[in-house]
Amino acid sequence: MASTKPSPDLRPARINALGEFAASIAHEVKQPLAAVKLNAEASLKWLEQDPPRIAEARAALQVVLQASVAAGDMVRSLQAMTSRAAPQRSLFFIDDAVREAVQLLRGELRRQGITLTEHYGLDHYQLDADRVQLMQVVINLVLNAIEARARTLALQTALVNGALCISVRDNGAGIAPALAERIYQPLFTTKHGGTGMGLTLCRSIAQAHGGSLWHTSDQAGTAFHLSFKEYTPWTPSRS
Repeated sequence: MASTKPSPDLRPARINALGEFAASIAHEVKQPLAAVKLNAEASLKWLEQDPPRIAEARAALQVVLQASVAAGDMVRSLQAMTSRAAPQRSLFFIDDAVREAVQLLRGELRRQGITLTEHYGLDHYQLDADRVQLMQVVINLVLNAIEARARTLALQTALVNGALCISVRDNGAGIAPALAERIYQPLFTTKHGGTGMGLTLCRSIAQAHGGSLWHTSDQAGTAFHLSFKEYTPWTPSRS
C-alpha cells in the first residue's frame, strides 16, 4: 500500500505555506479586532455619561458590528485565496466600499493623532469585484501609512487615464529605492512586529481582479496607487 505521507521535499514548502497563511490571518484580522476594542470602549464611555449619550454609543456599537463582520469576511477571503478559489465578484459602487473600509480605521487614526483627508470622485462608477478583498487592500494601505509614522494622510478616488484609481498618500519617511520591489515579497518587512504579508496580499488581490498596485516615494512621503481598467459607469437604475 502506497504511503500517504508527504514527500520530504514537499514539507518545507508546506510549512512555508502554513506560515504565510498564519501570518496573513494575523495581519488581516488585527485591525478589525482593534476597531472592535476601541469602539466598544468608546460605547461604554458614552453610556457612563450622565445623562448617557445614547446616539454616540449607538454609532460606536454600529462600528463594532461592522468590524466583527469584516473580520469574519476577511478570514473567509483568505481561505478562498489559499485554495486558489476565484474572487466572489459582485457589482458595487467603489466609493461606498472605500468609505466602509475607512470607517473601520477612524478610531485608530484618532488614537494616533493622524489627520486624514478624503476626496471621492468615483460615486458614479461601479466595480465588478470581490468587495471584501477590495476593502482589505484599502485597510492595508492606510495601515501601512499609519505604521510609517505619517502624521497626515490623503485618500483619493478618481478616474485617471481611463482607469479607476484609489490612492493613499502619506508624509512618512518614504521607501528606499533598494526596497522598491522587496516590500511586495511574502514575509519581508521593515517594521518591528510586522508580518510582511500586507502588501503581498494587496498586490495579489489587485492582480486577481485584472488591476495593478504600485507606489511612488520620495522625501515628502509615499503614495500607493490601486487601479482597475474594467468598470461599469453609473446608471439611473440605482435606487
